[in-house]
Amino acid sequence: MNWFKTILLTLFFSSAWAATCLYGGVSGWFLKPIAETGNTEQFIANSQALISENQANIAYVLIESGEVIFQDYSKSKDEITANTLFPVASLSKFITAYGVMILAEQQKVDLAKAIHEQLTAWQLPDSEFDNQKVSLAHLLSHTAGLSDGLGFADIPLSETVPSLLESLDNPLSSTGVREIKATKPPGDFQYSGGGYLMLELLVEEKTNQRFAAWMADNVFKPVNMNDASYDVLTELDNIAPAYDKSGQAAGHFQYASAAATGLLASSHDLIALVQALTSPQTGQLSPQMISTMREPLAISLGAPIWGLGTMLYAPTASGDFVFGHDGANEPAINSTLRINPDNNDAIIVLSSGGEHIASKLGYEWTLWQTGSPDFLAFDIALQSAFVPCLIGLGIILIGMIIVRFKKAK
Repeated sequence: MNWFKTILLTLFFSSAWAATCLYGGVSGWFLKPIAETGNTEQFIANSQALISENQANIAYVLIESGEVIFQDYSKSKDEITANTLFPVASLSKFITAYGVMILAEQQKVDLAKAIHEQLTAWQLPDSEFDNQKVSLAHLLSHTAGLSDGLGFADIPLSETVPSLLESLDNPLSSTGVREIKATKPPGDFQYSGGGYLMLELLVEEKTNQRFAAWMADNVFKPVNMNDASYDVLTELDNIAPAYDKSGQAAGHFQYASAAATGLLASSHDLIALVQALTSPQTGQLSPQMISTMREPLAISLGAPIWGLGTMLYAPTASGDFVFGHDGANEPAINSTLRINPDNNDAIIVLSSGGEHIASKLGYEWTLWQTGSPDFLAFDIALQSAFVPCLIGLGIILIGMIIVRFKKAK
């Protein structure tokens, strides 16, 4: 009986310790930032060391209290500047969401209203789930339960991009043609580029303008995003040349959704956007609407991860969230824009080539700012808990054996 009790107690304490390690892992207990809290010079030095490991074109900006305090334009490949355009991949979604929120504040669209009541030219196919419950907010937060998982396929610059309606009917994904359809009930998180195709059509229907034209006039120009464009790369100058992960020259591609992944932007553009978000009087959205974008709508591993078109990377000291968006496409396009609303600090990284250096720097910055890992790096956080967990389990096991044998004597 005593051995049975010992085994039960060992299992209890082991389970409690494992659960503690799991919580501690995702909370960042076992992770060390690359710089001491508040030591900006140390962060810059160590982050530049990470950049030096990549053969890539990289634009890197740090902002503190809404003002640029550091800019670096990597010379490892080409001469680039603050006005050099980079494809930003899924970071496009964040800027699209900003535009949709402008329409919501103007009461031209309704965040809570079913999307089928706000779109006319295209509707979600029938499924076992009720499309009438899929709202605009669900599309923005990837909680509409859509199955597409897009991921848009690379389209060579020499080929014609499908129309918006053609893409909605037969989306070209990075893994083949898929259908945009509800396969989960609304409220369940499931990443969907197809939802942003629908948002692109919604903007066109509600404004009677092409998406790119409306965004240029109502988002880019008012906040001085003077370089931003959805144009075909072959029609533009000052594009950062593309490289793959190993630093070899690679071609650019185009994509069948401007709203989801088609934006070209410079670091100057994203600096202007950050300043519009941190000093709302310079932009078109009220502070209340910007705050609304950060309200948690999607959960993963018990943690809030997504708001209205914005990633919620990690909690801040005030209970708010570091917010923004990352993007990645082949051959090695990577981007990040992250803002800490507690202090209006931000990081912007645009890269062409290298091993996801933008997201790596974004991760390090988020950990440095908050002490918590961002949700995109939960795997790193969990790995950091592995050794402490094993050590603790070993101590528990040895301790229980010692106690048991002492009692036996």
